[in-house]
Amino acid sequence: MKQYFSKQIYYLILYFKYCLLCIVLQSCNSKENLQVISDTSLLFRVEGSQLLKENRPVFYKGVNALQTYGLGNAELMDRWNIEIVREFIGNLREQPISGGAIQASDAVWYHPLQSIVDQNRAHGKITILCPFGWVNENGERTLFTGLNPLEQHFYPAYKTKMQAIAQHFRDQPDVWIEVWNEPFHWNNQNNYSHELWLESMEDMVDNLRESGFDNIILVPGNEQGQSEAALLAKGQELMETRPNLLFDLHAYEKWLVDQSEAAIWQRIQQLKSQNLPLLFGEIGVHNVSDLMPVLPFLNAANSAQVSVLAWLWNQNSEDRNALLTDDGVANANEDNNQWGEVYRTFLER
Repeated sequence: MKQYFSKQIYYLILYFKYCLLCIVLQSCNSKENLQVISDTSLLFRVEGSQLLKENRPVFYKGVNALQTYGLGNAELMDRWNIEIVREFIGNLREQPISGGAIQASDAVWYHPLQSIVDQNRAHGKITILCPFGWVNENGERTLFTGLNPLEQHFYPAYKTKMQAIAQHFRDQPDVWIEVWNEPFHWNNQNNYSHELWLESMEDMVDNLRESGFDNIILVPGNEQGQSEAALLAKGQELMETRPNLLFDLHAYEKWLVDQSEAAIWQRIQQLKSQNLPLLFGEIGVHNVSDLMPVLPFLNAANSAQVSVLAWLWNQNSEDRNALLTDDGVANANEDNNQWGEVYRTFLER
């Protein structure tokens, strides 16, 4: 009898050791497990270098918009054949997610994201939500462009607000979220490295996924979003346990100046050949340099079947990058290389 109980105790100890080992292994893999998206029936998903809708390859043409300041003319967007809209969030801290409009600490009225999404959806458009700036309690705004995200004093609060947005929209598959607009110095200064890019993107992507957000997440390149170098160096490592990512590059000087259509097409194909899925979240005729030619890029992007969004859907005759005049017609003149008409023609291809 004594031998029987000794054997039972021995097996019991082995069982508890096994349970403890399972708990430890599960804890070690918990972060990785958060990234697993097992539902291959998602409306939108990424496979290799392809963006898929209902498992079929797609690409879209669209615009950036400022509808956090007030809803725009949806019927006019329809007439321009706009399929996807990237929405500017200039005051992430106070931006309402749902409910009504609010007047924030900077004395500006902001309209809720859900209302913007609802209007875009009613007209068959995908919505990308992208944070551009942070406004403090004194109404002072810090724009995200050119900054190292992890070094910002408001970064913990940024993560909390972004997670709240992700949680709200996690069951709305036509809503995608970009983690940050145009991070890091335009010429890789301020202690930039590809390792820093990877660390930053891992943390910002994981923050959204932890809320149960399985939708597409957009990840910007380095050099204020214009360079693909970080993608080529670290993109695959980022995607190893993080599915449903699209890389967002911005087409300004580094894509438009002294670049032939063939050279642009080749750069896009290099990314695709390494299974790095991408879209171009911004293109405009003016940035920090003089007017830039856009036709070689638009032709190459159309041939490569990659998604493109123009900067900017705005009625402002004085803004070279605005697609519309004050009167709501195409903003096209010699001072902006006929930008409004050029892009409208591109949308109709």
